[in-house]
Amino acid sequence: MTKRIPSLLPALLATGYMLVFLSGCIKDKITATHTYTYTIMTPVLKSKADVLAAINGNPAETVQKAGKIYIKDKFIYLNEVDKGIHIIDNSDPSQPSQVAFLNIPGNRDIAVKGNTLYADMYNDLLAIDISNPKHVNISNRIANFFMGRMYGYGLNIDDKYIAVDWIKKDTVVAFTDRVYLGGDIFALNNAASSGGAKSNGNGTAGSMASMVLMNDYLYAIREPHSVGIVDITTAATPRLDTTFYAGFDLETIYPFEDKLFLGSSSGMFMYDLANPTSPVQLGTFSHGRACDPVVTDGEYAYVTLRGGTSCGGNDNELNIVDVKDLMNPVLVKTYPLTGPTGLTKDGNLLFVCDGTSGVRLYDASNPGAIKQLTQIDSDEPYDVIAANKKAMIVGKNGLYQYDYSDLNNIRLLSFYSLKQ
Repeated sequence: MTKRIPSLLPALLATGYMLVFLSGCIKDKITATHTYTYTIMTPVLKSKADVLAAINGNPAETVQKAGKIYIKDKFIYLNEVDKGIHIIDNSDPSQPSQVAFLNIPGNRDIAVKGNTLYADMYNDLLAIDISNPKHVNISNRIANFFMGRMYGYGLNIDDKYIAVDWIKKDTVVAFTDRVYLGGDIFALNNAASSGGAKSNGNGTAGSMASMVLMNDYLYAIREPHSVGIVDITTAATPRLDTTFYAGFDLETIYPFEDKLFLGSSSGMFMYDLANPTSPVQLGTFSHGRACDPVVTDGEYAYVTLRGGTSCGGNDNELNIVDVKDLMNPVLVKTYPLTGPTGLTKDGNLLFVCDGTSGVRLYDASNPGAIKQLTQIDSDEPYDVIAANKKAMIVGKNGLYQYDYSDLNNIRLLSFYSLKQ
């Protein structure tokens, strides 16, 4: 059942709309008449109970905005940003076929242990039984696990309801006095309602992941400065064990053996997990402000920096860091790039997603002098997972799969198109 959310109305109707300094955009510059054009984003709210009951979506749901990718056994789990998860049967990489779609508003991250899929739903952590991907069930929910992520805009609305969509509309607002507006603007008016990281037998996540599995624990960035540790000994009933301060402006997590490598907009933080519930900080590597995923092979860490984003900074580069002494990481060399995001490493081969340049493939046998072998076609790639001579690339327009068993003849196996 759907209805308008009563708890929102008093505050919202008092002013007609609120302006909060968050994501959105100022369309016009300040003028002498003090007239501004803003994007009004109105949340379409629905009962959370109804959303959870309808998690089994249309298996033919088209991919429109792909995000993070996760691989487990024969399945690809592809995030539809803020909408849910496409489950794709990849038994034949030349002909991947979608078998299910999970309606999960606010979803960004995925992890799978056995037959249990973990997913964020805005600020909640869901445990989902996927024994039958076409008919899944919620086995458990940790409410308010992801702090400050309600609706992705910092809005805290009655926990009984959730935003399933947003209605965008430009509007003109006139001010009688000049007001300094720092940063971007998000305008909210009255709410509308409507009916490559691998670990021990778990799946494989890409380098952009902010939630990963290691043995019987799930590690997830709860808010920009802390990581939550969830006990998943009993996969279907995850239990929050503890939360620890892990660094500033955290973005990504990459597990390697019994270590965690955390990427942030200001550097890389490394932790020892000899005791999985009591991480011990090792060394740190600082860099200029930029978005920062990281992967490692145990001897070197590979860090991409992407500037010109909300992370700040203007650097677009690859940093290779010697981490043989984890207490004292040392920068080996910096390589200029165009606009890098995700990356992965398979043996001496390094794959780097680099915006309009596609995926750059390097021979990284000598980290101090890597050599570009080729560029793999893909439209603005976001993340890549490569192993066993197969590469999966999430791009702006779809999911690419390549066979790189012959580096002189890298073959496109399939292209799973996004709806344009």
